[in-house]
Amino acid sequence: MLRKYVSLFLMYALLVMAVSGVVLYIMPPGRIAYWTGWRFLGLNKDQWEGLHTVFGFLMIFFGIWHLSLNWRSIVNYVKGKLGLFTSKEFLITTFLSLLIVIGTIFNLLPFKVIVDIENKIKKSWPQSKVELPAPHAELLPLSRVAQMIGIEPLEAVKILESEGLIIPSSKSTLKEIAQVNKTTPVKVYEMLKSSSRSLKPLK
Repeated sequence: MLRKYVSLFLMYALLVMAVSGVVLYIMPPGRIAYWTGWRFLGLNKDQWEGLHTVFGFLMIFFGIWHLSLNWRSIVNYVKGKLGLFTSKEFLITTFLSLLIVIGTIFNLLPFKVIVDIENKIKKSWPQSKVELPAPHAELLPLSRVAQMIGIEPLEAVKILESEGLIIPSSKSTLKEIAQVNKTTPVKVYEMLKSSSRSLKPLK
């Protein structure tokens, strides 16, 4: 009975890992994903990475448990005529696994193709038409972003509140403000940027 539960948990972990792995493979770089509020199937970049990480650990846990429950079978798989770790199947799979590890680390063909395709997919995502005021601007506090575009932090709060946004604090990041208001950091920044043109710049 226990074997069934372990096998099923392992199956679900593999399924989630496979789906999240594909999503991580094709998702845009962080600077684009965070700035534009990118989502897939309703989940953002952090949520997909969280799923991949948590179920990765679950796969390790239940994988080890599965090995312990099937230890005798595993021993038979690796046991050849000369003893443990000498079976043809064990030697072939070990050699191929090491080949994949080495080929991936040193960026060799055909493994290089997989990595190159990933890079091309990530580079193909359209850039935001609104230029970032700084790298990972979504992580900067509102007060800092306001100063960068030449307005007072308190004025920035008033501008966004007049647009119907909830602003916890001028110290809140654009990402936090966007999450509270179910919008994106780039839209929050656009509101500030458009309003700042009619204001007197900071001295």
